[in-house]
Amino acid sequence: MNASRRALWACFFCALAVRVAWVGLRCWQDGARLEFPDERLHWALAAHLTHAGALVSDDGRYAARMPVYPVFLALFAWLGTPGIAAARLAQAALGAAAAPLALWLAASAAGRRAGLVAAALVCLDPFAVFFSNLLLTETLFTSLGLALACATWALATRERPTRGQLLAFCALGPLALMTRPSAAPWILALWLLLAAWRGRQASVWLALAAMTLAAPLGAWGLRNQLVLGDPAWLSANGGVTLYDGQRPDADGGSDQTFLRTLPQLAGLDEIERDRVLRKLAVEQMRRDPGRVLRLAVVKLGRTWNPFPNADAYRAGPAAWAGAAFSVLLMGGAAFGTVCSVAAWKRRPGALGRLLFLCWTPLLYFTALHCIFVGSVRYRVPLMPFLGVLAALTLAAGSRRNHGAG
Repeated sequence: MNASRRALWACFFCALAVRVAWVGLRCWQDGARLEFPDERLHWALAAHLTHAGALVSDDGRYAARMPVYPVFLALFAWLGTPGIAAARLAQAALGAAAAPLALWLAASAAGRRAGLVAAALVCLDPFAVFFSNLLLTETLFTSLGLALACATWALATRERPTRGQLLAFCALGPLALMTRPSAAPWILALWLLLAAWRGRQASVWLALAAMTLAAPLGAWGLRNQLVLGDPAWLSANGGVTLYDGQRPDADGGSDQTFLRTLPQLAGLDEIERDRVLRKLAVEQMRRDPGRVLRLAVVKLGRTWNPFPNADAYRAGPAAWAGAAFSVLLMGGAAFGTVCSVAAWKRRPGALGRLLFLCWTPLLYFTALHCIFVGSVRYRVPLMPFLGVLAALTLAAGSRRNHGAG
């Protein structure tokens, strides 16, 4: 059963109200202050793109990040400092879109009640609300990733998917990849799942998706080849991040002071630096694989820590409320999965597909950040999938009433 348009819009505006209230409060308290280094980098990229026509950082890097998020911020950077507040408000709207998406996805498999529960969990997620005020990729990627999952679900389960659903599937993959390059294996996994579920019928869809993805990625690589002498398909930041997660003094978190102190980096351009750091990281991992496993456990804890890892946010009522919500959501997702597996065994069908659809990003991105850097920010785009899984506790009753799966 699909959700009505009225319910979808109601969920969107409820989620928007919560996020706009938070953005307004933080703007009143801190103004246009950019708290984190990545925020300042993203805004600098957008500002240079707006005023100089070049996607370049303050320190001269041309492939520091993938282009979609800086282009989004560039829509507001021409306003100067007031553009930061405008970007945050627009980002609040993008984040709010995750609530109706979760409603549609859960309702399609388990009925309207499950959809409303999923939407409520996404709407009120304290970490999602918090990150909607930060100029980081998490909010945009959350909605892009969830929308891509919804488009994949539509193609997998609808007898005759609409052109709009196919267009969304083809367009959202490149947008997700050009926002966060780590999404590449997940997108490929979605393609494989769709091929397994729909067989030959999916071949044309996947061919279109591949061509749609190749076009912007090829343009990005050509631009980097002309500017840097290397295509840098997935940015020139992968080696930096890998070394950050595996450096000799790594503790699971991020500390990139080595960029200023490591003697091997002296005089290197951004491409050479990325290659050197990737090589050093791989050498470190080969020398001590046991340490890689120990760090993976630490990073797993950091990524799924119910409390924020930053000392400034670990105490107080907000931290405890966020922790309580996270624990309940994780527990609900586990219980919903168990209930759904039991129902799926009795009657295989669409519910099993939804489990694969939700658990694939959860497992992939968790494993990825057990190798790179662990942080609660990297689980923010995964929380809607937990919300959908938690809502599936209602699936058994909904299946009887609505015939899902």
